[in-house]
Amino acid sequence: MKSSFPVLAGICFIFSAFGNAGIFGGNGQTPTLGSTDRIQMVEEEVVMTPVRGNWPAGGVNQDLMHFRCTFLLRNLSDGIVTVPVGFPISTEALWPVPSGRYSAAELAARFSFVAGTDRETFPVHYVPYDRKKKFSSVFLWEMTFRPREEITLRVSYTVPGYTGLTTLRKEGLKQNAPYRCPYLQSLETAIGQIQMYVTETGGCWAGKIEKAVFRIEPFPFEEYLAKRGAFEETSAMREQRIRSIRKDFRKAMITPDLPLLISWRPERARWKETVSGRKRCLELTFAPFRPRGKEDNLRFAYLFPFFPRSVEQFETLLKILRKDAGDACARYEKRRESLEKLRRENPEAYRKKAARLSEPKPFLAGDEKNVADVILEFYGFRRDNPEIRDFLSAQCWHPAEPRPIDPALRKRLEEVSGASRGTDSP
Repeated sequence: MKSSFPVLAGICFIFSAFGNAGIFGGNGQTPTLGSTDRIQMVEEEVVMTPVRGNWPAGGVNQDLMHFRCTFLLRNLSDGIVTVPVGFPISTEALWPVPSGRYSAAELAARFSFVAGTDRETFPVHYVPYDRKKKFSSVFLWEMTFRPREEITLRVSYTVPGYTGLTTLRKEGLKQNAPYRCPYLQSLETAIGQIQMYVTETGGCWAGKIEKAVFRIEPFPFEEYLAKRGAFEETSAMREQRIRSIRKDFRKAMITPDLPLLISWRPERARWKETVSGRKRCLELTFAPFRPRGKEDNLRFAYLFPFFPRSVEQFETLLKILRKDAGDACARYEKRRESLEKLRRENPEAYRKKAARLSEPKPFLAGDEKNVADVILEFYGFRRDNPEIRDFLSAQCWHPAEPRPIDPALRKRLEEVSGASRGTDSP
């Protein structure tokens, strides 16, 4: 992901895609996701509660998610069945996971992981990865079923999600595909807090999952995010941030008051608001539930995009884009000069390298209009600009509902855009 903005100092890059119980074979440190034709997952209920992290105020806080999972498992056979059960905390091993020698106490403190029934708690065994390294931070244990027995398995744990830079481009799209106006890619960067729950391992049980209920309690956490902003900032940190802007003007775009976007999979509109235990929550029910793969994994993203909130920040953004374009043109000229020397010395090598060299364009008034139109679209003002259409169609926030906007910023954007107040629908 290309971005004109610097990485925010102090951001922690940790990702946990919190997982469904599955059948894991193998032994020791090499479990593999398998399947069973004798044990059915009849029902599952997952309750998720995002909460503020347990860290002092200041900086990018690594928030947490509590998971309380209940699975009704049934032995379909007339014999005694013992199965190895695994619960992956992360998927695809994209981020650092605990490895090496870890004590049970250390793992308990890190994940607060508990698996058991109403009668007993299972002793669990931790491994960093499965054999194919598709899943990571896997907890393993064995369960024994009497003939035709049903067991209610309960799993609870608390883990952080991902906190760091992310893209606003819609999922499923090629992340580095160019736009008609390449510089607009700088407007699809955000600070993201992302939580997930992996459902795809639920497909390894016998038969089908007759009913699956996923419930999240997001409202207090979202109220906290709206008040906190993109990150917490002490007075000392604010002074340091302001001083850093004098050294690097790009950092003027990074402030706690970044706007909040909510992007879920499945879409938030599909979740039904309900009350459970006197708590407002959102609920999604499938009957039956047939997890197919990654596309069925739950994803809860809270995004803080780097869109200008003031006239000063808009002018800073234009300054960034002008400088980036100027630097690219200067590099092109230097490269072209070196190729001229190569043309005289080795014509064949020159032709190959020259074919890959594309001339960048300067950042002009028409480009400023395109940027202004994108920002107006973000704030809910419709613009009929074909130059930015491909960019808008790829953004998770588009079409946007009206958002609060500084009147001075709106006036400046309309000046650059050529729009007249009152002609565009918010």
